[in-house]
Amino acid sequence: VGELQAALGDAERQRELQEAEGRALRQELKDVRDGQRILEKKGSAALKDLKRQLQLERRRADRLQERLQELLAPSRARTGQLGAGGP
Repeated sequence: VGELQAALGDAERQRELQEAEGRALRQELKDVRDGQRILEKKGSAALKDLKRQLQLERRRADRLQERLQELLAPSRARTGQLGAGGP
């Protein structure tokens, strides 16, 4: 009977250790999933910000291109007028 009680006590301790290990592993899994979710949100926010910046830079480049064309257009017209009005 004593041996059976000792074996039972050992089995109960093993079960308690396994349950504790199971709880720890479930918590670790939850923490990893939460961390992944946070990283995904940060990555999504960073991507959204980069897309916004790219759009702003494209608009800026378009405006600069238009301005450059405006600045070059009169000189082209003058060059064309000089050639047409010359001897």
